[in-house]
Amino acid sequence: MPRKKFLLLALAALMLLSPGQIHTWRLVDSGLGTLPTPPNLHPLITSTQVDFDGDGSPETLALVNAQASIYSSGQIRWQSPIAWQVRQAQIADLNSDGLPEVVLLVWRPFKPWPVDTWLPNAGRIANFHDSAGMSCHIILIGWYQNAFRERWAGSALAEPVKTFAIADLTGSGKQFLVTLESAYDDPPSAPARQLKVWEWNGFGFTLVSKMTGPFSQLAIAQAGNGQILILAP
Repeated sequence: MPRKKFLLLALAALMLLSPGQIHTWRLVDSGLGTLPTPPNLHPLITSTQVDFDGDGSPETLALVNAQASIYSSGQIRWQSPIAWQVRQAQIADLNSDGLPEVVLLVWRPFKPWPVDTWLPNAGRIANFHDSAGMSCHIILIGWYQNAFRERWAGSALAEPVKTFAIADLTGSGKQFLVTLESAYDDPPSAPARQLKVWEWNGFGFTLVSKMTGPFSQLAIAQAGNGQILILAP
């Protein structure tokens, strides 16, 4: 199903809920401000094509069977490793360097920090994985030094991400990462425990604001007055 049609259907399904069942926020200086859900919302549509390498022809991002691929003229230019389970992929510029990257939500075999082998205890991220030994990560893939490479790869997350969205929530031109997060021992069908908003700090992501759930879905939409809103039932 095309992404635009999927987002429209997702937002339509969300709006079938009564207003009292939908939480709506706008990011303000003090954090996430709650407001009534306005009518006539429009989902933000993200493209799956962009010119990563600057050759004048766009590349295409695809996610099939938990594997992400970047294509150009029908040829695979980059593909995620087999050991990765890619749950979500989106083109954005989260690190604000003016260049597009692919933002990946990845589950992969847990690896401790190298320094952990020298510590008397197991290390600070020792428990950041599920019972199968898989940990959750956010990874940025971009064009650098004439190849697609990891531009940034986060360590195993303390609280795994169920889904994410990316948007300029303040109209400043800076993109924010919005996540629904759970716990490693939660079943896949369990609702998310928290909604969080993150911003790039130059080296990684800093928490801007958070709300306690449970939350079952996540949507970013534009109101009639141009405001970009976060919605979650």
